[in-house]
Formats: sequence, structure tokens, C-alpha cells
Amino acid sequence: MRGQRWRYRIGNHLVDVDNGFAWIGWAQERMVVNGEPLHRTGAWFSFRRSFKEPWLTPIGDDELSIDMRSTLTGIVCNATIADEQVEPEALYETAWSGGKGSWPEDEVWIETKQFSFFKL
Repeated sequence: MRGQRWRYRIGNHLVDVDNGFAWIGWAQERMVVNGEPLHRTGAWFSFRRSFKEPWLTPIGDDELSIDMRSTLTGIVCNATIADEQVEPEALYETAWSGGKGSWPEDEVWIETKQFSFFKL
């Protein structure tokens, strides 16, 4: 499996959005907030995934929206709160041996400036 992680710092929270895929067509995603998985999904030949989570902002309740989609050159992840774009603080990638639904330990994620499907 190959994995990509987008790390967002939103207020006092660390939000990790992970994508894992196998070349045979399996893809899985999860959203982890402060080390706790909130959403997990997986499917064969999936090209788009979205998560929504209620979020308290300085001006009241709103929604954190995560949208991932496949493109010809990779996976794109967009995070927004109240229709405002949130930029990732860091990008990570990794490769691991494991079945559907498995995820590697946090220590094996390698920080990168740009994702590469073939580098690992």
C-alpha cells in the first residue's frame, strides 16, 4: 500500500487526512483529529471521497469539510471551514505492507514537499 497524509493545524487541533491505495484499485481514506480517527472509508476504484465534521470556530459553530479526488497526476485534498480554504501545514507519504483497512504507525510517515507515487 502507498499512503499520503495532509496535516492541518486548525486552532489547537491537529487534523490528519490520510489516503492509502494499492495499484490493484483499492483506496482507503481516514480523518484523524488529535490522534483519534473520526472517519474511515474504503472502496474499489473510488475516485472521490468527502468528510464533514461539525467544528467550533471563534465566531460559532460551522463545518470542517474535506474533499479528496483523484486526478491524472495524483490525489488532491481540499479542506475548508465556512467556505474558507485551509492550507496543509505539512505533507507526508509512506508505503507499507498490509491488507484493506490497515494503516501504518505514525513513525513511518515521511515528511515531503511534494508527493511522489513512485519514490517510495
